[in-house]
Amino acid sequence: MKQQKTLSPKAAALAERIANSIIRRQTKLADSLNRRTQHWNRASKTVALLVFCILFGGLCFYLIIKSF
Repeated sequence: MKQQKTLSPKAAALAERIANSIIRRQTKLADSLNRRTQHWNRASKTVALLVFCILFGGLCFYLIIKSF
């Protein structure tokens, strides 16, 4: 079993500030995206999700194939 290292108080405070900053940015982005898509119906959201998955899935597949 791996032992966990304890952080100094300064390092813990810095880590907490960084984590809070990341969470704040994620929340801000999520709120922005929700405002942009609040008027979309269910079908539009489903199509957008499918396009996103196909686009990025294809890109990942391309990168995997290219790496060989």
